[in-house]
Amino acid sequence: MMRVLHVTEAMGSGVLSVVDSISRRQAEAGAEVRVLFVPRPETPSDDALGARFHPGVDLIRLSTGGRVTDLRALHRAVRADQAADVVHAHSSFAGAVVRHALRGRRDPGTVFYSPHGFAFLRLDVPRAVREALRRVERRLARHSTLILTSPSEFDVAERALAPARAHLLQTGVPSETVARRPRRADRSRRPVVGMIGRVTAQKAPWRFAAAARALDDRADFVWIGGGSVDDEIRWFADAPVRVTGWVSPEKLAALIDDLDVLLFPSLWEGMSLSLIQAQAQGLPAVVSDVVGNRDTVDDGVTGFVRDTDDDLIAATALLLDDAGLRERMSAAALEWARRVLTDDRVGHDSLALYAAALAPREGSAR
Repeated sequence: MMRVLHVTEAMGSGVLSVVDSISRRQAEAGAEVRVLFVPRPETPSDDALGARFHPGVDLIRLSTGGRVTDLRALHRAVRADQAADVVHAHSSFAGAVVRHALRGRRDPGTVFYSPHGFAFLRLDVPRAVREALRRVERRLARHSTLILTSPSEFDVAERALAPARAHLLQTGVPSETVARRPRRADRSRRPVVGMIGRVTAQKAPWRFAAAARALDDRADFVWIGGGSVDDEIRWFADAPVRVTGWVSPEKLAALIDDLDVLLFPSLWEGMSLSLIQAQAQGLPAVVSDVVGNRDTVDDGVTGFVRDTDDDLIAATALLLDDAGLRERMSAAALEWARRVLTDDRVGHDSLALYAAALAPREGSAR
C-alpha cells in the first residue's frame, strides 16, 4: 500500500477543493493518505473538514497561532516524517517549505509540488518581486517533481522554470455531479450574474463591480464568497453587488443553479474548481484570459474568454441579452465538462506518477 503525505498551508478555497479531490480519489484507490495542513482564517472547522474529506484520509491540523511559527512547525513536521513514500506539497509557501525541508534527505523525484497558481504570476506585486519569485521557483524545481493541473499552467512552468520533471494531472469534479440536463432560461425574472471566490485582489472584484454598475439595468449581481470587511467596502461600497459570505458546498451548488451567467474576471489562477463546477452545472461563463480559465472554458462554445474589462462586460451583456445563446452554451458546457473537466482518474493517474518515481529507488534497493 502506497503511503502519501499531502502538505499545504492554504487549506481553504480552491486549494482545499483540490486536496479534497485528489486525496479522496487516492484513498478510494487503496492508498494510505494523510493531509498535514496549516489552517487559514477561511479554513473550515475540524468537524466540517471531517465531514467533507474521505473517511480514510487522516487530517492533521498544525497550528501554533502565528504565521511564521506555523511555517517553521510545518518544516519540522515534514522533516521528521519517515512514514510517507511520497510527499506532495500544494501552494507556493508549502512548496517552498517542503522542498527546503527535504532537500538532500529524499530523492527529489519523490517530492511533488503543485502550485495551484504560481506566485510569480501575481499582478498585485511589483515586477521585480515577481521575477525574484520566478528565480526561487526555478531553483526549487530541481528538488521536486512538478504536478501541474492545467495545460496552460504546464506551459508556463516549461517556459519559465525549465523543470527537470513535470507532469500534467487532470483535476475536476466527480463525473456524477455533472448536471444531466442543460438549463432553460427563465424569461419571467431578471437574470442573475455571479462570481465565486474570496473577495481578494486575485479575483479582481473591481472588475465585477464595474460590470454590475454598467449592467445594473439588465441583471442582478451576486458575489458568492466573502473577504475582509475593509475589502468588501473598498470594492463594492458603491456597486449593486450582493455578497453572500462563505457558504457550504451544498449551498454553493444551489446558488450556482440560481445564476444565469458566471463572470469570472480573476487576474491569475491555477485551475479553479469553482469555475469547473459552474461549467459542470451548465452555467455559461465569461472569464479573463489567464492560466486555468482558458483551459476550463471553451471560448465561444461554453462561454467567452476575454482580455479587457470592456470585453468582459460586452460578453456578459451579450449573454444577458440572448437567452437562446445561454441555453446553447449550457448544453455545450455539460458535454465539455463530461469530456474534459472530471476528476475520475486523478487518483489512479497521480498514484501512477508516484509509483513511476518510486520504481528506480525500489529497483536500486534490491
